[in-house]
Amino acid sequence: MIKEKLTQIIQDVSGDVRTNLEGWQFVLDQCKVVPSTCYLLSSTQYYVAYYLKNNAINSSLVLYNNKQAVGIMPLMIHQNERFKWVLSSNGVEIVEPIFIPTLALKVKKRLESQLARVILALSRALSIVCCQFVNMKYDQVTSWYLMWANKASEVFSTHHLLVDLSLPLKEIRLGFRKSYRPLVNKGLQEWKVEVHEQVSDETFEQFRLLHQEVAGRITRSFESWNEQRSQIDTSESFLVTVSDENESLVGAGVFVYSSYQGTYSVGVYKRELFDKPIGHPIQLKAIETLKKKGVLWYEIGQKHLKVDKVTATEKELSISHFKEGFSTHVIARQHLIVHV
Repeated sequence: MIKEKLTQIIQDVSGDVRTNLEGWQFVLDQCKVVPSTCYLLSSTQYYVAYYLKNNAINSSLVLYNNKQAVGIMPLMIHQNERFKWVLSSNGVEIVEPIFIPTLALKVKKRLESQLARVILALSRALSIVCCQFVNMKYDQVTSWYLMWANKASEVFSTHHLLVDLSLPLKEIRLGFRKSYRPLVNKGLQEWKVEVHEQVSDETFEQFRLLHQEVAGRITRSFESWNEQRSQIDTSESFLVTVSDENESLVGAGVFVYSSYQGTYSVGVYKRELFDKPIGHPIQLKAIETLKKKGVLWYEIGQKHLKVDKVTATEKELSISHFKEGFSTHVIARQHLIVHV
């Protein structure tokens, strides 16, 4: 019932913005740069499945001009732990729309204004008090971000770890933290490390069960695992596994990618082998595979700092320190809080 209500609101606010996602892939195919893997349609489906128990609804939009799809906007709603609705692209914040490169600036600004009205209308209908916006591009802030910056009540930064995949692999490896270089080699020697660009049901189920075992509980819906499996099947992600001499899985990681960016989606490692080099060879294999596919940047994850707006746990700080040992760049990403 609420999905139909939201669709009606969108139609009332703008005729050039549609909930029919038929033109989504067309827009992605036209874009020279897709700044984040969150723009993959499969990623929006994954986020909705991840928040399924929170009544998530896919509200993503395709933007049209003269009956042609010219832009896309990942969007979803879900309820937080207080049963209040949240409007976001990934469960936390709203990213900028992206448009085909040939679109006239005047049309782009008109569509951005229509999208802004949609977001305000949806927020009012759902009694949403504020939204968080993020600038996803590495090299500049967008007109979309600046439009919301003029309305913002708060601005803050987060820091993110990248690998420049245009660099020669030898140079990337030499840039690894000095103590990690022998651990990468040791891990490759001690374990069976495999890249699965297609994965069997058995292997993927072993990965899911290892995640459940390490977490000590089921942390998310089966639907979200199915969406991750589908991303591998459609060549939008791959799985790297580490097994012992008995073919038992001891670690694994999933990596999602577009032509521009690869991201570290989820990883799991047996706790009792924490002191062993399991994650090290996984990162190397991910970098090698992304380079082979022509991806330009690999975003490993967030560099957590003690001064962050959201205080990091000791575990998050430790994971961040580990990931930083493979990065070539650290970038600052801007965020806005806007009362709507």
